[in-house]
Amino acid sequence: MEKHELLENLITEGEILKTTINFVPSPEGVMRMYSVYSTNQGEKYERWKSSVQRFIKSYYPSDLDDFKDTSKKISPESHRKILGLLSAIKLLPLEPVTNKIFDKKETNITIHNTQNNTQSVVFNIIIDAIKDEITGKDLKELKELIRDYEKEPEKDKSKLIDRIKNFGTDVLTNMIANILTNPNIYNGLI
Repeated sequence: MEKHELLENLITEGEILKTTINFVPSPEGVMRMYSVYSTNQGEKYERWKSSVQRFIKSYYPSDLDDFKDTSKKISPESHRKILGLLSAIKLLPLEPVTNKIFDKKETNITIHNTQNNTQSVVFNIIIDAIKDEITGKDLKELKELIRDYEKEPEKDKSKLIDRIKNFGTDVLTNMIANILTNPNIYNGLI
């Protein structure tokens, strides 16, 4: 399925799900200072929201923070904002060109993000897949092992391999699945 078709399907499904969002009155004797909403299609709504996030993360990463802020709670207003974001992507489908500078202690990496630079996209996909599956503590430990490996590759390779194995097969399988199911990757494999 092409990117445009995926976007159309997400907008259509979002329009349908819009009608399932309902106000939840507070229980008797309870006074709320905020409104609570729910959907009678909770599982379907969460799948749709996850699909939207995956789509934006894969094709329009500059809009990911807006989506995450908007999608924290179910409400008619937040749902309208998600649909508005999808409509804006449909109207203006080109990802803005940005220069991102990542500062890591002594290493400066400048990535010029354009539609033709697939290396930075693949790099980001791999990094995101790792970050999605391990804890911050594990990520910090992994970074330290990689720094040690850079200093003495032959000596520290086995430590790095052992630590990766300790993540477990479920975590490693999820990392690989997240990488392979990313449209930017699997389109290149087919």
